[in-house]
Parts: sequence; C-alpha cells; structure tokens
Amino acid sequence: MNAWRHYREGAVKVRLQGLSPERFFNLCGQGEVEIWKISCAGAEYEFYMTVRGFFSCRPFVRKSGVRLKILEKTGLPFFLYRNRKRGLWALGFLLFFLLLYLLSLFVWEIDFQGNLRHSDNELMHYLETEEIRCGMRKKQVDCEWLEGQIRNNFPDITWVSARVEGTRLYIHVKENQVVLTVPKKDETPCDLVADAGGEILSMVVRSGTPAARPGDVVEPGQVLVSGRLSITDDSGQVVSERMVRSDADIILRRERTEEKEISLWHKKRVFTGRQRRGLFVQAFGKDFTLLMPDFEEREWSYTAQTFQARIGKNFYLPFFGGTIRADEQVSYWTKYTEEELSAMAEEYRRETEAKLIEKGVQIIENNVTILDNDSACLFRLEMITEEPAGSPAPVEMGMEQEQPSEGES
Repeated sequence: MNAWRHYREGAVKVRLQGLSPERFFNLCGQGEVEIWKISCAGAEYEFYMTVRGFFSCRPFVRKSGVRLKILEKTGLPFFLYRNRKRGLWALGFLLFFLLLYLLSLFVWEIDFQGNLRHSDNELMHYLETEEIRCGMRKKQVDCEWLEGQIRNNFPDITWVSARVEGTRLYIHVKENQVVLTVPKKDETPCDLVADAGGEILSMVVRSGTPAARPGDVVEPGQVLVSGRLSITDDSGQVVSERMVRSDADIILRRERTEEKEISLWHKKRVFTGRQRRGLFVQAFGKDFTLLMPDFEEREWSYTAQTFQARIGKNFYLPFFGGTIRADEQVSYWTKYTEEELSAMAEEYRRETEAKLIEKGVQIIENNVTILDNDSACLFRLEMITEEPAGSPAPVEMGMEQEQPSEGES
C-alpha cells in the first residue's frame, strides 16, 4: 500500500550534505516527515521522501545547517508532467483499454466439445435459429435455457453444459450411443418377391407360405414367399385363409452388372512455380487484403492460413488475420492415358465392392472391363454374388378370411 501511495503522490531521491545530519533526521521524525531507504556514503546520506515531505522539511534544513540535492524524481505526477505534450499518445492508450473493455462484453467465439454425431456446423446452424451467434452480448446468453433447448431438440444428446468464459461460449455435450426409440414394426400383409433373377441357395421362412424352394431359378418380380396363409381342417381341405406379413431369410445367387460412364477428356492443371504472397485482415465481417494484383489476368490457385486474435486463453477478439499464397497454374484439356483409366477402373471396382459388402452382399467373382470411344469411357463391372433377396410387395386379399367363432367379440 505504501508503494502505491508513494507512486500516486510522487517521491524524490535526495542526497544530504552538512554538519548535523542527525539533527535533521530527528527534526523530520518530530515533524512526521516520511523517509525511507536511507543509505550512507561517508559524510553523505541518500534517501527517499515524498514530495509533500520535501517541501515541509525546509525549516529543518535551515535549523540543522544541511543541504538537500534532488537526484531522482519518481511517481505519477512526474510521469504526467514529463509527458504533458504527448496527449494524443495518452488518449490512444486510454481508448485502447476502453475498446478492450467494450469487446469483453460480447461473445466472439463458440466452441463445441463432445459432439460426435452432430458436426460443429450443424450445431452452429441450430444456434443461429435460436438467435445465439458470435457478436451478441454475453448477458443475453441464458446458459440454463440453452442447455434445455439443445436437449429438447436433439434427443440423442443426454447431457449439456454451457458456460461463458472470457469472450468464449463453451458448449459441452454427451451423446447417447444407443437408440432411444424402437421403430414400430410394420404388420401390413405382404408377399416377398424377387428383386432380381437368380438361383435360390437357401430359404428360411418365419412367416408366410413358401412359393419357391432352394435350387429354383426365379425371375425378377416372382413371388418367393406368399402372404396368404391357408388354414386346413383334419382332412386337409382349406377352410379359410389368413393374410400375414411374409418374413424370411433368402440367399440368392445372381449375376450383377454395374456401370459408370466418364468423359475421356479432363482438365489438367500444372503449376508454373510462380507465386504471389500477401496478407489479409478481417474485422467485424469486413475483409482487407494486401496482395499484388495480376495485371495479366492469369490463372491462380489461392491458399490461406488464418488465425483469430486473442488475449490469453479465453479472451477472443473479432479480428482475424493471416497470409495468402497464390500459385500460378496453367490449365489444358487432355485425354486420360491407359494407365490412368486402369487405375480409375480399379478404384471404381473397390468402391462398388465396399458398398455391396456393407449391404451384406458376398462377391464370388468379379471382372471389370473398359469400353471407350473418342469422347467417353465406360467402366463395366460384372459380378456373381450371393446376397439377401426378397422385397415386400402388396398381397391381394383372399376370397374368404378367417371369421371369429360364434360368441367371440
């Protein structure tokens, strides 16, 4: 506290010379003149005293026959006096801190943590619909209300924590890894029909009447399992029919053909090695770019590295900056080579096989061919597969349905 008071009121470092320094110190003690950091060098003394004490000790100097010489002036009054002609500098200094204070009243960064299923862009878009965005006042952010809104609109998010630190809004979520709702089972009567032609390898029927058997060769649209279930009496005569939803595990061996057509010509870009570099600044949504112009209007590829200004860990500011690099490139049209087409065909085969395997299709054989003319190229992938079969199809109601027995309601 004394150090701050000495700086606020101002202090001087003085050198004392004379015959009676002890009497001077005694008089200062009786007059309550504050003196500190006294050092002795032979017959001379050096010490600090306040500006007020320096002027009030003049009678003590005459009585003790000593002389005081000022060696150093410290404190706020002397600082302001030395810089009295630098008013604009002081004003800018004050405005800088005033601007920082005003910016600290707003949110300039929103950070998400723990989100796996929902991307940052998806959650940011939702916050926009709730009028939560960068640049809003921090006191307008109701964290408890925001937590409840996110839980209500995203059922798979079970826990939300929102807080404001500095100028950053933290939103930490936890997502449920299991499905919360069980899809409603469809009980509509239907047949199972072949969605492609092939040979049935196996069939396990859980509901319905088999209309084909393993080893049969079926055509597209042919009924595999009928949704009409016949009810017979003891003599084997059909007395009624009940419509059910067919359900079965059917494996079908079939031939499958997949095709993809691409243009034989493509645009190729080659970098010349010539570059341009520049800087850019973004403030409050406005961009300012410093980059040498291209008067010849050549083709360039631009890449940028950007960063957001901040003070410390959580004091983000609405100022962005970075560097821009422009690489000159030359574009021309050319045909794919045989090696490039072969590599693209192989990549197409791998992608197609991966998609089919995800659907439970087992690939027995495959062969890819390349067909091209002057302008286009066709990739044809011929495969023999073993895959699940049977698509639901509406079943026509029978002539008579099972009627409730007399007395039943």
